[in-house]
Amino acid sequence: MQVYDKNIGYTLLRTLWVNPIIKLSVRRLIIKGEENLPKDGAIIIGSNHTSALLDPLVILRAMNTDTVFMTRADIFRKPFLQKVFTFLKMLPIFRIRDGYAAVKQNEEIIAKCGDVLQHGLPLALFPEATHRPKHSLLSLSKGIFHIALEANKRFGHERPVYIVPMGLEYSRYFCYRSSVVATYGEAINVTEFVRQHEGEVTPARLLAMLREELASRMSKLIAYVPDTEDYDALWELTKLCTAQSQPHSPATRLTLNQAAIKHLVEKKEKDTPEETAALYADAIDFKKERRLHGIHPSSTGHKYPLIASLGNTLALLCALPYYLFCAITMLPSWAVSHKIVSTLKDKAFSNTARLGVNLALYPLLIIIWSIVALCTLPLIPSLLAIALLIPAVAFFYDYNTFARHTLSDWKWTLNKHLHPRLKDMLRRCK
Repeated sequence: MQVYDKNIGYTLLRTLWVNPIIKLSVRRLIIKGEENLPKDGAIIIGSNHTSALLDPLVILRAMNTDTVFMTRADIFRKPFLQKVFTFLKMLPIFRIRDGYAAVKQNEEIIAKCGDVLQHGLPLALFPEATHRPKHSLLSLSKGIFHIALEANKRFGHERPVYIVPMGLEYSRYFCYRSSVVATYGEAINVTEFVRQHEGEVTPARLLAMLREELASRMSKLIAYVPDTEDYDALWELTKLCTAQSQPHSPATRLTLNQAAIKHLVEKKEKDTPEETAALYADAIDFKKERRLHGIHPSSTGHKYPLIASLGNTLALLCALPYYLFCAITMLPSWAVSHKIVSTLKDKAFSNTARLGVNLALYPLLIIIWSIVALCTLPLIPSLLAIALLIPAVAFFYDYNTFARHTLSDWKWTLNKHLHPRLKDMLRRCK
């Protein structure tokens, strides 16, 4: 079986499995720019990579069609796993860290990628070659461009080859069931790009130009903060500025963050180095103090923080009985998740670990508690209990997040000495 072969088992698994996983793991998924997906050629998706296993699942849900993914080659070492990953439409790609001899095998993999594209399936890669929970981009690896150029050489005269940039923007990297904005950017027509520069530049320069173009287009799809020594201060100021608008939509928050970053970068170029240094130093100090008090940036945007705190507390109290029901019935799931996450060195795997535990235990717990309900309660109450079980995991995590934000609102309300400092920084950001 080839990775590009039609497989009813995979299609059923993708259709019946991925959507429920996304609904379980992501509070809200917003897909933008679908009009940028070409209809007339081979498609290679190049996305940023911030959240381990959740990223390919989000892309697969956004694509909503059979899609082949490139992934690290070391997980393909055992023959049985090779068959499993081929069934799941995954191809290995070797990295420099795997050794020079291993990287030479990528020539064969690139040929297989050409087969995938020639058979009409989209191919998805993470050009940064590793995940990193940061609002920036690492230098893009050459693999995606070698694949595109080789595919163009093979069948570009028949139909064009496109690289479609994609940006994944999570509302919070380490918070389970955060919101995600998945945006397709304007596609790079590699076939046309090669035609325009044919004979003018060397192959190495052509690849470098494609790399620069893709990096530029990807950076426009996320809240991109230049990866410099000022990163932390700039991102802190961005969050504080955006919080003042109290955006409720993740897409709106992304747009506001992008606008704030652009304004702050331009402001840095206009201000004196002394003014910029003082503002950024104050931002870092403010971040340290608000985190010391457990205050989330969103809390700083409430016009009437006391009223917001009281209203949110009332909502928490009203929902508390159902939350306790969810916490008790799903205790094994969230307790095991917490234990595993607490031992992780790479926190980017936090939501992947929670996802794995919930996939394993959540269906089992629903079955067990459904049997208990049917055996101990009259029919109507038992059916009601079962209905309440279905959203239990999602509600448990959403309630926890809302409770943390409400506690943050109270802390912002009570720590009034921080309010003038924020007001002064926001004034200097204008």
